[in-house]
Amino acid sequence: MLSNFLKIKSFGFTFNKYHFLGGGLLAAVLMFFRLPISKLLNKVLVIPIFSSFEGGTWLDIIFISVFFISSIWLAKELSFKFIFKVVAIGLIIYVFQRFNDYWFFDRLVLIPIVAYWDIVMFSGLLTIPLYFLFKRINQPVQPSVNIEGFVEDNSVLSYEDDHFKRTVAASEIASLIVKTNNKKSFAIGILGKYGSGKTSFLNLINLSLGDKNVLPISFDPWSVANPELIRREFFDLLAGKAAEIDRKMSSLIYSYSRKLAGIDGRSQTWFNWIGFLRGSDSAQSSGEYEQINNMLKSTGRKVVVTIDDLDRLYAPEIIEVLKLVRNTASFSNVVYLVGFDKDYVQSAIGTMNGNTIDYLDKIFQLEIPLPKYEKDDLLVRLQVSLKQILSEEHYHVFENTIIPNGFHNRYEKAYSGILRQNRDVVRFLNSFKIAYNLIGKEVDFQCLLLLELIKFRFPDIYELIYSQSSKFLSERSFFSTHEQFYSPFLVKLKDIKDNANIKEETVFKTYVEKLGYSEEEVSILDGLFRSLFNGSEYYRPEQKNSISYPMYYEIYFRYRLSKNDLSNKEYQQAKASGEIPQFMSHCVNHGLHKELMVRFMQEDITKDRRHFEQVVIWVFSFGRTFVEKEGKFRFDYEGFLSKISNYQNRISDSLYKKDIVAFTNFIEDRFANAIAPFLFESELIFHLKKKSNEFVISKEKLTKHQFSYFFRMAESGHELNKDTLWLFWAARKYENVESPNENIWKFEDKMAIKMKAFLATKDPK
Repeated sequence: MLSNFLKIKSFGFTFNKYHFLGGGLLAAVLMFFRLPISKLLNKVLVIPIFSSFEGGTWLDIIFISVFFISSIWLAKELSFKFIFKVVAIGLIIYVFQRFNDYWFFDRLVLIPIVAYWDIVMFSGLLTIPLYFLFKRINQPVQPSVNIEGFVEDNSVLSYEDDHFKRTVAASEIASLIVKTNNKKSFAIGILGKYGSGKTSFLNLINLSLGDKNVLPISFDPWSVANPELIRREFFDLLAGKAAEIDRKMSSLIYSYSRKLAGIDGRSQTWFNWIGFLRGSDSAQSSGEYEQINNMLKSTGRKVVVTIDDLDRLYAPEIIEVLKLVRNTASFSNVVYLVGFDKDYVQSAIGTMNGNTIDYLDKIFQLEIPLPKYEKDDLLVRLQVSLKQILSEEHYHVFENTIIPNGFHNRYEKAYSGILRQNRDVVRFLNSFKIAYNLIGKEVDFQCLLLLELIKFRFPDIYELIYSQSSKFLSERSFFSTHEQFYSPFLVKLKDIKDNANIKEETVFKTYVEKLGYSEEEVSILDGLFRSLFNGSEYYRPEQKNSISYPMYYEIYFRYRLSKNDLSNKEYQQAKASGEIPQFMSHCVNHGLHKELMVRFMQEDITKDRRHFEQVVIWVFSFGRTFVEKEGKFRFDYEGFLSKISNYQNRISDSLYKKDIVAFTNFIEDRFANAIAPFLFESELIFHLKKKSNEFVISKEKLTKHQFSYFFRMAESGHELNKDTLWLFWAARKYENVESPNENIWKFEDKMAIKMKAFLATKDPK
């Protein structure tokens, strides 16, 4: 019977060839019987109604207005199918009568070229575009994609949303469904784990069926209150949909469903379930069943019933749905598309019977596992979504650093093991978005992403890393305190396959292995842990807001700054805007002077002269405040000297293009422009003279600066107060004596001579 219907869908409804035959027949009658029809119309309509019609300007305006308003009303109130048929018939009559020599058509006074009959026909044609205009206006406004809120786990609703390229398989299934001439229901199981995309795949199949001669029905058994009501709800839905084809068939389905209630009331036990598998239920012997079956067969229309999320139901509910599919609703030309997790459904059936072998095979003629993803499909899905969430800078890191160097290398196992399906991607994005919005600009983005991957898949391990970090991490330091960082504790173990080979493993890995995780999960976790804390004896993490640095470690887990935390975001903004002096004052007022000095000392000043000089100026300027707050001995002089030391001309050659004079003058200016009480500069000179003879400023010049500081303090009203005396003390030096294990100190000769001369001018008392 399918050949009786044209596969055309026009203006929102499907019509068959009899519509064209009817229109052609009307046109033929009007053509061959023009004169009799014209005389009939003249006698019935024209003479009684229009013979005494009197036109005029105002009548023309009223006439046009009435028909225009009528078009609007018809477009709003009537169905398109009715409008289309009336307009089509009217157009055929109009064409044959408008150009019939029998008639003389009165014309408008306002527009003499237009006849009144033309206005009638035009208003009818106008109804069609007005119908679509009102339909579009009345459609609910689709909410725009809100990238600021959480990401929704929406199923695929259009081909454009099919990120995993399953449309081809869905279209082939749809094509075979239409071609199948089934005498009883044909059940297809779409198999997949929770969140793997079963709903989306079912939607794609239904989209592919959209232009076929199909009656689609979507049944949601999990929304029904209890198992006893599932059957009634299904048949009520089927009856309602069947009314679109045949109202008599709809009534039969309703009557049939109510009789079934009496049949099934006899038993609600598992044995009744076994009985229906053997076909002993008498439902299909009823007269209504046969009539419904024959009517469905005669329509030629395929009824496709989609039942999603069977694996959301409890065992009795699952059995009730399967009884529908297999027996009570096993009609001709009906196809069931059922999405479920097979392991779950089999387990649920087993709780009632204990033996599930082959049961589902008796229900479903075909089981189709979801088409698998391509290797990078989930990564692409993650990438597209992160682009809407991340800043441009962080997305650049993700696209150009993490993906090529991580997901396609170090993190590839972690990625596929943690984000296993599309729903995992959505859930991870929502979890990650919270952390990113709170601290994304305070911490290292790459570290945050990796830690959030661990938190998403292994929340207990995430807690373990935080609460027992001392078991897994050691604190290393490269030369100075500002370079302290965490790195994994390593243990040496014999290789199981080769006892002679000793390998190093993290303590973290050996601990996790004892917790019962699989070998693959242990490998994933260890890889992520090593990537998070990637410092070693020979390498310190590049990003200074990395989780490896103690100053930022807590923030990754706290998701906020405490009053003792330096804001990396504000620090970077101050650097970019040239407002570091104001930021210094802010940090001093909030007790963050130590943290700020650590950040200054962490700056990489080996690549750019401008940045080198800028940071050195910051340290000299803030060093005075630091010494005032913390004391003269708390500053990391050795660490700072390692930054400004010109050992083997490394600074003057690389940053000053071998202009050592320019470098010397810059450093000389820092000491020359010092301000009272000179404690920071004087103590720095002491360490400079003690460290090496290769500094760009000679010891003599450095001593001259020290005496200048002392003299300026003593002459500026401070006299020989504590700070002034300390400036003299800073001019000390150590010398070896005969005993190799002992050192003595004394003042530098020139400084001592000047000090004696100075003291001679003062009152000893």
